[in-house]
Amino acid sequence: MQYIFSLLLLFLSMQCSNQPEIDLPLPPEPPVDTIPDIKVPTDTIEDKTIPHIEIARSHIGVPSRDSINSWLAFVNLPPGNPWCAAAQATWLYQAGTKEPLIKTGLARNFVYKTPDRLRVSAGRVLAGVVTMPKGSLAIYQRGETIFGHIGAITEDWTGQRGVYISGNTSPPDSGGSEFSGGGVWEKPAAIHPAAHLRITDFVYVNY
Repeated sequence: MQYIFSLLLLFLSMQCSNQPEIDLPLPPEPPVDTIPDIKVPTDTIEDKTIPHIEIARSHIGVPSRDSINSWLAFVNLPPGNPWCAAAQATWLYQAGTKEPLIKTGLARNFVYKTPDRLRVSAGRVLAGVVTMPKGSLAIYQRGETIFGHIGAITEDWTGQRGVYISGNTSPPDSGGSEFSGGGVWEKPAAIHPAAHLRITDFVYVNY
């Protein structure tokens, strides 16, 4: 009897081992990147203008000294200071954005004082992992200092090259200073991680 029982167990085990494998569903992969809950006005007119971009465009060229001084005064700086960040901060407030709202004359403060969920490293944009929507901010760094430059991108940006508008910069193709050119210009830009003055971060703008 014991022998027969052993044979029966062996037969059952062989039957089980010949059953086909069941394909279990794989766990979902974590998202590479998700855009935070950003609300950008895209239904105002046919070409989907964004208010702070249009305010910046209204100043294209060399602004009056009064305009520059008013932007500096908005961030509590006296005349004669660099004004790219002061202009950008003013335009964001004038446009009614919710964040980032930072009254600063230091471009890098848009990195240092912005919530993590709004910031994206330029490396992720360069690699094509993230596409930054039109209206986002591009922030530069000069060497390893706290100084840099800032502009707002005027087209969705993924990969190395994009277009942005900024203050205190030089006209397109002029060869002038990127961060101390004295004008408001819309022009091509690129991510060059090894450059002394380089884009290091992007920031979403929320309405």
